[in-house]
Amino acid sequence: MRKVKLEQTLLETLYQASLTNTKKSFVQKRANQYLDRIVIQHHINALLKELAPLVENDKGMRRLTRLEGGKLDKKQNNLNVDKKIPPLVINLRLPNLRVNTAFSESISLESETDAKVSFFQTKSIDEFEGINFDADKLTFFGTTDQIGDYKFDLYGSTPLANGQVQGVVVRVKVTFVPDPRSLWKNIPSDDTARFHKPDTYHAYCENSSMLLMGSSVRGRSHAHKGIHRDDDFKLYCDDSSEWVISCVADGAGSCKYSRQGAFVAVNSATNSLKESLNGHYGTELERAYNDFSNENSEENQKSLLEAYQHTIVKAVFSAAKAIHSSVDANQGDSVKDFSTTLILAAHKKVEEGYLVITFWIGDGGIVIYDKNKKVVLMGEPDSGEFAGQTQFLDNKIFEDGSVYRRVKMDKVESMSALILATDGITDAWFETEKQLESLLHWDKLWNELEPHITNKNRESGLQGLTQWMDFWSKGNHDDRTISVCLVKE
Repeated sequence: MRKVKLEQTLLETLYQASLTNTKKSFVQKRANQYLDRIVIQHHINALLKELAPLVENDKGMRRLTRLEGGKLDKKQNNLNVDKKIPPLVINLRLPNLRVNTAFSESISLESETDAKVSFFQTKSIDEFEGINFDADKLTFFGTTDQIGDYKFDLYGSTPLANGQVQGVVVRVKVTFVPDPRSLWKNIPSDDTARFHKPDTYHAYCENSSMLLMGSSVRGRSHAHKGIHRDDDFKLYCDDSSEWVISCVADGAGSCKYSRQGAFVAVNSATNSLKESLNGHYGTELERAYNDFSNENSEENQKSLLEAYQHTIVKAVFSAAKAIHSSVDANQGDSVKDFSTTLILAAHKKVEEGYLVITFWIGDGGIVIYDKNKKVVLMGEPDSGEFAGQTQFLDNKIFEDGSVYRRVKMDKVESMSALILATDGITDAWFETEKQLESLLHWDKLWNELEPHITNKNRESGLQGLTQWMDFWSKGNHDDRTISVCLVKE
């Protein structure tokens, strides 16, 4: 009945059009030429043959309806595909995608077909929780927690040059991989072990003009194995002294008691420097530096080196001596077991700006940072022949006098902060030694540090800094320690 009714409607419409249309359309030309309903009937039959599949049931026409946003009707079929033509099969592979991370990946079919592919069946994607497919933009997007290898078959069609329609099967393979962070274990270190110390440590101190904040966290590589944090730091400031002191150390990971070496080194160096700077030699150091800056004479240089000897060099020697004192021959210890780097700094506010003195052995970094203006690298890192190699604190630097070459003193007109960090921080933020001197790179780091350092709630700021230390950096999973001395004004 529906076919008969459709035929009658088409016939009447075309015949009336041939009589009334004033423009010479194709239908009118044909009607005027033959003036016979039989000719029109011939065209109606051709149309009915093409439309026959659509009038077989009530839902026929709706099967070709596309939904908004590129989403397809799950009931849709492509009824125009010529089943005699083998389908075009396209195999694709998406890059590995991380679970629980939003993604958007587009595919291209241009290498397989120049014509547009119209998709009419994407059931395998539609039924996969969290993943969507935009058929118009040929884009997969979404988020999933499903780990593993998956294959999705998308069915569609594409027109051929001869007017026929070819079926298309796009087979898409993808691997959803776990978030690397989820693979790391966090095993507490043995609290009964010799020289045990907490896996995380943070502290701050301040006076009227300076705020010092430091944090040290065990690296993922150590946490994964349940071994101790090798890094350490020490801060000093109070209102009775014009000098403030920061010290960080990175114990050698290959040495079994390096954690203790770092601990005794930062404490001994800081205590020794505090004592000397608050006495006669603190005043003498400042005088000798000013004299040498004004006149680079041999006598002034000798006075400055002597001031170094009684202050910062003495502090470094105290750290080395403390390491030797930790050695217990009865336990089978050696000095090498306690190997550590050391970065020590002290500074004070003076009339011309800020006076800074530093010592640096090993990797890591220390800079005078002036936000958006200038950065002064106070030395250079010791890099070995192989990755992870560096130089550690030992008696050799006192025997050959090279300890003095590792001391640097400078006066700057302005500064935002003095920053000391072990290589767990610097390796992640500065890919090359040249970048350690880049203001742009330090500005980026400071943008992340500043909200925590300047937090008026000191405890909250300290917690925020420690949480920040857990940032993700591919391939950088060592202990991380940082000390920041903020100039309040």
